Amino acid sequence: MAVNSQLQRVKEWAPMRGFANMFHKENFAWWGTRRWWINAVVWIAIICSLVAFMLFVLPGVAAENNDPSIAEMGGPLPLAQHMGRTIFFQVGAFAIAVGTIILCQDLIVDERQTGLIDWLLAKPVSRRAYVLSKLAANLIAVLVLLVGGPALVTCGLFFLRMGLAFPLLPFLQATGILVVHTVFYLCLTLMLGTFFDKRAPVLGIAVGTLLGGNVLAGFITQCARFTPWSLGQAALAVSSSQAVPQGYLWTPVIATFVLSVVFIVVALVKFERVEF
Repeated sequence: MAVNSQLQRVKEWAPMRGFANMFHKENFAWWGTRRWWINAVVWIAIICSLVAFMLFVLPGVAAENNDPSIAEMGGPLPLAQHMGRTIFFQVGAFAIAVGTIILCQDLIVDERQTGLIDWLLAKPVSRRAYVLSKLAANLIAVLVLLVGGPALVTCGLFFLRMGLAFPLLPFLQATGILVVHTVFYLCLTLMLGTFFDKRAPVLGIAVGTLLGGNVLAGFITQCARFTPWSLGQAALAVSSSQAVPQGYLWTPVIATFVLSVVFIVVALVKFERVEF
């Protein structure tokens, strides 16, 4: 058994030196504290409570009020399905993107302001490993807690409402689109953290991209083909097994994924040039 006072040699690829320790540190910030279960409960409560209301309460209320929308949708069950999917894949996509931005806005900014980043980089930690460890650990946490948890509970709610008639495969495909949408805003926020040392511009630009993009896509439809701004609608259509107009499904999905990779490359290049 090695003596505690002795240093232990660790073999790591030089460009990624320190990745394992940084990844462990970022993981502990999520899974080693109460942060993980608080976020799990909050996001399931926010999204799934609305889905449950649409699935189980809204049709009865609409029927009592003789709402003509029930007949237009084909009856209470189709109405419930449509509204439940709309909440999860459109409203949920927007809410999860906002949550991702808020949770990740200070991944780099906070450590720059406190000076912790100077201490970390003074150790044998490469700058590339620093950025990628934050991306990897927070990507796992965000996808599991903000997307996976609500998706699993929503899936269960649909099974309770529809039974075996629930089309699981389209739901999973649509959830995959939601994952791509979420990754885009995480990568954008992380990249902005390498350019600014204050939270305000990081938060402002990221949220502005989300809000402004959705508005812009409503006026310039071609923007929706090469950006993430139409992915919520595409996910809703896919989950309902509806046809998506040509060029408005795989094109924006691929474009969004490529933009996410570009953000990370830019973040790595920029961070290599920042002086601390």
